[in-house]
Amino acid sequence: MFGSSHFFNGVLSRRVPAMNIAVCSQLGGAFLFGGWTLARFDGGPSGQDLFWAAVSGVGAGLGVAALYEGMRRCRISVVVPVTSIVSVALPFLASVIILGDRIETPLALAALLLVPATWLLSRPASASHTKDTSPVVTPPERSPQETSANNAVAVALGLVAGLGYATQLFALSRISSPEPAAPMLVSQIVSVIPLVLLLYYRSGRWLPAGGGATLSKAAGVGGLAALAMVSYLYATREVALAPVMIAIALYPALPVILALVVLKERLSTPQIGGLGIAAIVLPLINLTG
Repeated sequence: MFGSSHFFNGVLSRRVPAMNIAVCSQLGGAFLFGGWTLARFDGGPSGQDLFWAAVSGVGAGLGVAALYEGMRRCRISVVVPVTSIVSVALPFLASVIILGDRIETPLALAALLLVPATWLLSRPASASHTKDTSPVVTPPERSPQETSANNAVAVALGLVAGLGYATQLFALSRISSPEPAAPMLVSQIVSVIPLVLLLYYRSGRWLPAGGGATLSKAAGVGGLAALAMVSYLYATREVALAPVMIAIALYPALPVILALVVLKERLSTPQIGGLGIAAIVLPLINLTG
C-alpha cells in the first residue's frame, strides 16, 4: 500500500501542483482516521501518545511535501528508492541501538541485501529506451548536465523525505494505546498544517485547487496510505521494529512495477536485478519468525 499510494499520488502531482495533492491526500487519511475514532473511541489518548502522534505528524508533513515535490520535478524511480532507504535505515538503526532489538542472521543478511536492491531499483532505463504512452505530463528531456543536476535534486528531496518518513515511522511505533485511532487522527491532522502553510506560500491560497476529480483521487489514495499506516502500527506491536522496517523497505519495487504496467515504461537491466534481490529479501525476513 505504501508503494501504490506513493506512485499514484506521484502521477497526480504531475497534473496538479504537488502541495495541492499532498493536502488532499492527508485530508483523505484524516477522514478515514476520523471515522475510525468515532467508531472505536473509548477515552482520550495519554499525553505520551499525543506527543508521539504530534512528532509523527510533523515527520509525515515533511516527508509528504518533499516526496511529492520530488516526484513532480524528478524521476520517480530515483526519488522513491532514496526516500525508502533513508526512511528505513534510520528507524532500523534506532531499533537496534536505542531499543536493543535482537538481530538474527537472516535479518542481518536481508538488511545488507537491501542496499544493492534499492540502488539497482533507482537505475532507470535511459530516455532513448523508455516508452511512455501515458497521458501524464512528464519532465522534458534534458542534456547530460541537466540530467545530473536533476538527479542531484531528486537525491536531495529523497533525503529530506526519508528523514520525514523515518521520524513518522519511529514515532508511530512508540504509540502504545490499545485503541490507537485517536493518536493516528492527531498525527494526520498535524501533518496537514505544514502542507497548508507550504500551499499558501506557493500559491497564496489556503485551500487546494486543480480539479475536483483529481483532488478526489488524491484523497482516496490518501485513505489507502492511511490504511498502510494502520497495518504498520499493528505490525510493530506483533514483532520487533527492525524486521518490520526491512519489510517496508521493499516497497520501491511496487512503483517500478506500476511504472512498467501503467506508464508502459521499460525496466532497465539493473532494475530487473533489483527486483530479483527484493524477491530474496522477503523470505529472509520471514525466517526470523
